[in-house]
Parts: sequence; C-alpha cells; structure tokens
Amino acid sequence: MTSNAIDWKKSQVEELKQLFDKYPIVGVAELKNFSANLFADVRKLLADKAVVKVSKTRIFQKALEQSKLKDSGLKDFTKDSIAVVFTELNAFELYSLIKKNKGNSPAKTGMISPIDIIVPAGDTGLPPGPALSDLKAAGLKVKLAGASIEVSEDTVVCKKGEKVSEAVASVLSKLNIKPIKVKLNLTAVYEKGELFKAEVLDFDEEEVFNNFVSARQNAFNLALNLSYTNSETIPLLLTKAVFDSMNLALEANIMNSKTIESFISKANLQASVLKSKVKQPFLEKKVDQKTQEEKPAEEKKEETKTEEKAEDKKEDVKPEEKVKEETENKKEETKEEKKEEKK
Repeated sequence: MTSNAIDWKKSQVEELKQLFDKYPIVGVAELKNFSANLFADVRKLLADKAVVKVSKTRIFQKALEQSKLKDSGLKDFTKDSIAVVFTELNAFELYSLIKKNKGNSPAKTGMISPIDIIVPAGDTGLPPGPALSDLKAAGLKVKLAGASIEVSEDTVVCKKGEKVSEAVASVLSKLNIKPIKVKLNLTAVYEKGELFKAEVLDFDEEEVFNNFVSARQNAFNLALNLSYTNSETIPLLLTKAVFDSMNLALEANIMNSKTIESFISKANLQASVLKSKVKQPFLEKKVDQKTQEEKPAEEKKEETKTEEKAEDKKEDVKPEEKVKEETENKKEETKEEKKEEKK
C-alpha cells in the first residue's frame, strides 16, 4: 500500500470521526441496487439539511470505533456498500424525507418485481426487425403501424412477486420504461442514545395523524358523556345544562322570563287546534247571538216599534164572519131603499 493511500485513509477516518462526534443524529443507508443518478438526487435533496458521505466499509468502521458513538450499535449496519448521513433532523423526519423522495429505476433481470409491470398500448417508436420478435417474446401483442411497431393493448409483462425475465428486462430497456420506484434504503438511525431500525421508522404519517384525531374525538366524547369538566367540554356542558333546565321548567309548568314565550306559543297552538275542530254552524250562531247583544239601544227600540205596528195591523184585520155579516146588511139596506123609491 502506498503512502498516499495510507494518508487518504487516515484523512477519511479523521473526517468521519469528527462528523460522528459533531452530529446528534447519524443514519446508515444501503446503496445496493441504488443507481448513481438517484444517489445524486438524494444528495441535492439533503444538501442544506444533512451531510452525506460515501466511503469504504472498513473506513467507516474504524472512524466509528474512534468516535464517541463506538457503542451505539451502528457498526452492525456498516456492511456492504453504504452511505452515512449526518444531520440534526430527528430520526423520523430524516426517514420520512428520504422515503417521500423516490426515483424510477429499470427492472433488472432476476430481480423480484414489487409491482405489476405494465407496458401501455401505443407506438413504440421501434422500427420493424429484430425488435418485433423481442416484443413478442416478452408477451406483447404488437402490429406494424407504418414505419414503427405498435403495442395493441396494455399488457402485464411481469406480475408482482415474480422474477423479471431477461426478455422482459430487455424490452423494458428498449422502450425506456423504468417501472421500479426506489428510495435510499435507510437501515438504521442513531439519535441521542437510541438506535432506531427501519421497521420502527417506517410508518404512514397520514394514518398516524388520523389515529390521533380519532383518539382525541373519542376522549372528548367520553369526557362529555361522563360530564367531566375541562376547557374543551365546559362550553357544551353549560349549553346542555341550559337546555335541560328549560325543558324541565316547561314540563313542570314553571313560568318565568325564559319560558313565558313558549307557554304563549303553546296556548295559541292549542287554541288553533280547538278552533279547527268546532263545527262552523255553531260558530255562526254564536257570532249572530253576539251581534244581537251588541246592537245599539236605538236600533232595538225601532225594532220594537215595528213589531208593535205589525201587531196593530193584525188587530185591524176583520174576521171572515164579520165581513160576511156586514155584506148581508148592506144588501138588505139596498133592497129597502129600492122599495121606498117605487112607492
């Protein structure tokens, strides 16, 4: 080993040791199956939030042994090709930030597909020739469309959990389809005396937030049903008490400034219902009687005089027998007058 190599290693160890001692949060990430282009994107993402270092495994281990984190447990995760992230973000923030920023990667031969890989229908842009056979070998339905090959319909070329075949990997590469979403695999994060593994850090933030909201609502409902007083339940408990006391006063016919309007409204309603059930002729008779009673005294006198005149007229009318008698008397008088005239 040359002196330059030894100096470089010593310099790397010292730099990493200082970083281990400086930063409160240190994460270890695997670089296996993670492309250089995607790693460059991660560096840009963390540029103002963290320091990302890549080096040989032995150098990391040596720097770790010389730092204050030698008993942190991170050494068990410094295997194969790794990157170390030094930051002041807490462990969960760091993991969430990296998890949300995924990149597209090609499907490689022999890998287990994490999803159903679909080739969409449409023009491939590939000219007829050997590519036609390759597309058919991958299970695609194809046809010639002018000077290029066209896929007739959407096709699943590899199902989730299956190995990616060489034919499928080749076709996906030719079509520039990168179906695999990949992220930097953060395997462990050390923070203030605790080592968090990936399975602990990996959780659904939205689900956790909804669980907190649900728990708060359940706690509030429980406190309200138990009449447990606190700053959240007091306004509703007071409102409920007001309504309950109002209902009690109405049921017990207790009249006060709060219930009087309700009693009046209730009485009006009962009167309207009662009125609707009474027969109309009876009402008209009552109204007529009331009108008669309310007539002025003068009108009553006039009616009395009219009635008396009618009675007088009835008395002036002669009975039928009297009329007959008078008629006969007149006839006799007429006869006597005629006899005297003859004499």
